[in-house]
Amino acid sequence: MNVDFHVHGLLSKRKDFNKDFFMNEIYFSKDNGLDAIVLCEHFNAKDFLVIYDFLEKNYTYDGDRYIIDGISVFPAMEVSVKNKGHVILCGDRESIVNIYKSLETFREKENLIDLEELLDLAEVFNLLKIGAHPCRRGHKLCKHPHELLKRLDALDLNGKDIFKKGEGIARDEVINLSQELGLNIITGSDSHTPVQLGGIYTSLNKECKTIKELKECIKNNDYTIEINSALNFKIFSSKILKRYLLKADTYDKNTEFKI
Repeated sequence: MNVDFHVHGLLSKRKDFNKDFFMNEIYFSKDNGLDAIVLCEHFNAKDFLVIYDFLEKNYTYDGDRYIIDGISVFPAMEVSVKNKGHVILCGDRESIVNIYKSLETFREKENLIDLEELLDLAEVFNLLKIGAHPCRRGHKLCKHPHELLKRLDALDLNGKDIFKKGEGIARDEVINLSQELGLNIITGSDSHTPVQLGGIYTSLNKECKTIKELKECIKNNDYTIEINSALNFKIFSSKILKRYLLKADTYDKNTEFKI
């Protein structure tokens, strides 16, 4: 089961949810050999709940994932924490929506939630907790106390970091941190457009339908990491597409979109 653990359903957290854009992500996932994505939209995205309303009204929910054209879509969110860093929380739909509502008072940059408080909250709901791009400049989740970081379930080897730093440096940074913390590494494309999908993914040795099964696979290191030789081209193309759509200033929920 090939999984991308870091996918955004919105072009930008400040932009509308666009059905055509999202469905292109599903089509590209399928065409590029993925079986599942973790839909970790930013917790302060303007249309966060709109996404889940769309999924709930249109697709089957089985286990802890939606099934869209054969692709498993696991509900999740990417949360910014106080003193820098992002954490991906993945869970069943109800838990993710409840967490989203619980974080209402923490959505402004000046009032982000403490990492410890977020971990406490995530553990109440038995969520999968991933340290997103933990060594990225300007984010540096790795600077938080190690006793807190050890409570994560995994670290994210991120496609964008490989693009920016090179695979060797990006991989070594995350490996070194993972060894210090005793955590395993999974992968995410950090995609905000369809063209980035399939560049990097985690190949699980069995199909997972629930968060519990995902956590067990990660804990048991029952997977391999796959990096497509076209990763850098995919990310470069994605950056150009995103920049164009944002600068065009005409992109909204009604924009017709097809690649």
